[in-house]
Amino acid sequence: MHRRKFSNLFRFGVRQKVLLILMSVLLIGLTISGWMALKQEERNTLKDINQRGSDISRFVAKSLAYSVVGYDYHTVQLLLDEITFAEDIGYAKVVNFKGNTMAESGDGKNPNIVIFNQDIRLEDEIVGNLTLGLSTENILQRLESQKFALIKREAFVIFLIALGEFLALSFIIIRPVSIMSESLNDSVDESGRIIGKVPVISEDEFGKLAQQFNMLSAQLNDANLRLQSKIDLADKQLIKNNRQLVQQSEELQRINEEFRKMSVTDSLTGLHNRRHFEELMKTELEMSLRHGDVSSVLVIDIDHFKKINDRYGHPGGDAVLKQIAGKLKANLRKTDILCRVGGEEFVALCKRADRTAALAIGEKMRRDIESTAMRFGDEKINVTISVGIATTNELNVSQGAEELYRQADAAVYHSKDQGRNRITHYDDLLQAKNTQATAG
Repeated sequence: MHRRKFSNLFRFGVRQKVLLILMSVLLIGLTISGWMALKQEERNTLKDINQRGSDISRFVAKSLAYSVVGYDYHTVQLLLDEITFAEDIGYAKVVNFKGNTMAESGDGKNPNIVIFNQDIRLEDEIVGNLTLGLSTENILQRLESQKFALIKREAFVIFLIALGEFLALSFIIIRPVSIMSESLNDSVDESGRIIGKVPVISEDEFGKLAQQFNMLSAQLNDANLRLQSKIDLADKQLIKNNRQLVQQSEELQRINEEFRKMSVTDSLTGLHNRRHFEELMKTELEMSLRHGDVSSVLVIDIDHFKKINDRYGHPGGDAVLKQIAGKLKANLRKTDILCRVGGEEFVALCKRADRTAALAIGEKMRRDIESTAMRFGDEKINVTISVGIATTNELNVSQGAEELYRQADAAVYHSKDQGRNRITHYDDLLQAKNTQATAG
């Protein structure tokens, strides 16, 4: 019978239990509030001390004015001694307007005094300065005694409240939560199915939570089986889609590489086009300037190519261009680069080739093409080329790739003007101009 009454007494819901805890916290809050009120009282007391010290300083300064003006050291000393004899004033000092100490009384190094400075005036003229130390020792002792008593009372109350809260939380919340937590350990198998159940140990919200958790576990197990089958199906589809994406990515890379080659390649001859040549010129000139290497550019133009097109048509002209491209490339070194930059114009970039090496390469090309007939069907077509060469030097390298190409282009035009089927180096043009200028 007594056990049943005891059980009914503690059969509270979680809300009621939390309310009990909150009331305990409120009690602590009130205690803290009282403590803060005591601190506020202490601040107000100190404020009153400051106000009192200021008032006393002004009164004493007025009383000392005539004595300070009259240099009456004795009177000033007597007055300060009488002031510091009082219990609340622990220090006093008077300094005249010249900075000389006229009188001093009390202990100015006492840490329990508050120092006040007040100008000594006579008819609005400063004649000296008063330093007054107001003692707060008695007041602070009373406040400290009250604070200590309050701390002892509140510490005892707080200890009791903390002990009650600890016991209440341990029995009401921590115990059922611990039981539920231990029952959930290792309650999930490798497949994700919940195999354990939470014991129902009370009739409050924790008991209802245990019942609902057990019901939810069964529902989750069923949902997990259905979800797992869908995941397996999705994994298969994902693998299939991933393979397709990989294939599409590889195909896209292949197409992009073809587009890149097309963008820098002449479709007729398979050589690099003018766009790629301009990029190469910039990079190679930068490398030549950085490493101090010498490079040469050969501009090659097919002589009378328009007549070939007029006689054999564009198919014949295309056939000649392809064969010329092959001949030119065959006479270049592996490190040289050949580009088609116009209809019948080719450019060769010969790295690490000075004037002598470039002239040798150009002459080799010219002789090979002159001695070999191009074929178009059963027709044999004799072709010659004109070559212009420019070699890097400090001037054209500093002016850029366009200047080097312009020099080689000027040289090839000179070859064509001089009867074609010949090679001209731009340096020879400069030398000829300089000779003419000297002769003139």
